[in-house]
This record gives sequence, structure tokens and C-alpha cells, in this order.
Amino acid sequence: MIKKITFISVFFIIFISFVSCNKEEIGKTLSSSANRNEDLIVKDEKGEKIILKFKPEVGDKFKYKLKIEQNSTDKSSLNKNKEVKTSQILELYYTNEVTEINESGIITFKVNYDSVKMDLSAVSPDSSITMSYNSNNKDEKSKNKDFMLFDALVGKDFKARVTNSGEVTTLYDLEKVFEYIYKEYGDTLKSTDKEIVRKSIEDELKELIQSQFQVLPEKEVYKDSSWSFNQEAALGSFPAENVLTYKIASIDKTDNGIIIGLDASLDFKVIENSFKDKSTGLSYKLEDVKGEGSGKIEFNLSRGCISKKNTKKYLFAVISASAKGQTARVQKSDEIILTLELIQ
Repeated sequence: MIKKITFISVFFIIFISFVSCNKEEIGKTLSSSANRNEDLIVKDEKGEKIILKFKPEVGDKFKYKLKIEQNSTDKSSLNKNKEVKTSQILELYYTNEVTEINESGIITFKVNYDSVKMDLSAVSPDSSITMSYNSNNKDEKSKNKDFMLFDALVGKDFKARVTNSGEVTTLYDLEKVFEYIYKEYGDTLKSTDKEIVRKSIEDELKELIQSQFQVLPEKEVYKDSSWSFNQEAALGSFPAENVLTYKIASIDKTDNGIIIGLDASLDFKVIENSFKDKSTGLSYKLEDVKGEGSGKIEFNLSRGCISKKNTKKYLFAVISASAKGQTARVQKSDEIILTLELIQ
């Protein structure tokens, strides 16, 4: 069995070189797109209402910096309630280029990760561990199989299809990435193992890319009004859902385009708080749980892209496992901070 390849190891689901850009070229891009998509804002007797859509044009390029920071604290009665703190910081620079927009508004992006940096640490009363990765370091001696997916991704284009409401539907042209991984395993993988690799990469990558967009409502929305939707989630093996609520907080016309300010909030709800594992006979129960989040998003309606995104998610849980009259407890808190910035 091969080891699953992941971007960030999370207990639950809630997620470098800077190349200077030509100011003259940026100015031309901004001036040409500043007045685009004005027809998506309509005024009536109730005020301004907006049709929120990702509506770029073929040939548009968007360069981003993404940072995801996760801080966790764990205590377990099996480990005498010693506190273990872990930290993971992922930093990405990448480019999305619009290559096609079909009649249904499905956008095809060519995605290229320019550089990746990751720092990991785990600290307990008895020991500490640190690991780091930087795709700009080409020293073969520093290669680590835990980060092989980053090596596979950097500099290799692939495609992502995204609806104009911001839902990532399909990833393709990932063959170069898969082949790199297969070679790292010495071309010893069986066909079933290769399928596991493909599925793992596609799922993790799709989740990461989805965090870089924003799911928008299908109907027009008035300023100061809100909308919400439920998103399937999980806390370990406990089924749950994220209740996401958004509100249009501002509409600003700038030299860079029409900027829509969104306020976001998250309420994490567990659907079932107990279950029994028939294979082990262990019964699990959520004794306490709290999940919440907030965020602010700037959506450039004219360019059809996210210009800034800052979100914070927090979860606290106490889980017990019992069998034959004995019980063990695990307490965990987890905070994930995501910062997305359009740099060109």
C-alpha cells in the first residue's frame, strides 16, 4: 500500500521568488478592464442589485499569492494529556490563464504553480520536529518524498474548469504530474496503486483550487442583503456540514474595476455525534464540539476574479472512544487561516 499524498494533513475538513511585473503592462490591463461587466449591476426601486459572476475574457492572466496557515493543539488521555502543538504554513505563487469560455459560461484556466514553500513543526513536552520545503531549492540531497507532489506540480501546466458561479468542476491534463510521481516510486506501482495516486492528487488539488475561488449565488443580490448555503463536511468519521453565510457589504468603483466587498461567516454543525466501529468494537462519541469562522472577500466584478480573500476557521472538539468499560478521550483545537492576494 502506498502512502497517501496530501497538501496539508487536516483532522477535519473546513484548508519563492517574487517576479516583478511591468507597471506599464499592468496599467493597460487595468484600464482596459475597469469598466467591464457594468451591466451586471442593475438599479431599481429597492436599490442596487448585482449578478455576481466570474466573467473574465479569454487571454486574461491572474497571478496570485496564497498562504494557508494551520495551528493545532492535541491532548489525549492515552498520552497523559500532554499537549502537542503542530503548525503548518503553506505558501504558493501561481498563475491562472483563461484559455476558453464556452456558451454555458464554463471557464477553462491553465494553471501553473510558480513556486511552493512549506514549513512544518510539532512540539511536545518531550520533543520537537521541524520540516521545510522550498521549490526554489534544487538540491537533490534535500528532496523529501513527503513533498514529492510539490516537486511534481511546480512548472507543469494543467487545466481546471470552473463555472461562472465559482465552482471547480474538472481538472485535466495532469499526466505530467502523475508520471513524475510514478517515477519517484521507481516505476514499481501496480495499476491499482496508480489509480490511488491519481485519485488522491485530483481530490487534494481540486479542494485546494476551490479554496482559491468563491462560490457565488445564482440569483442577483441587493447590497446589504445576504445568502447562505450548506456544504458537506466531516469531523473525522462524524458527518457534519458547514453553514456558510455571505453578505454584500460594499460596492466600490475604482480605477482597478468594480470591487464588491463580501462579509462571510461559518457555522459548523455535526449531524451525528456518535457511531460504533463494528470492525474494532469501539464506540465513539463527540462530548463537546464548537466550530465557527469568518472572512472578508474582495471580488473584482470587472475583471471577473477574486482580488483579496481572508478567512479564518476554528474548531474545538472532545472525542471519547470506549470499549468494555474503558474510555479514552482526545481533545483537539484547530485553526486555519487563509490569505489570498491578487498580485497582477
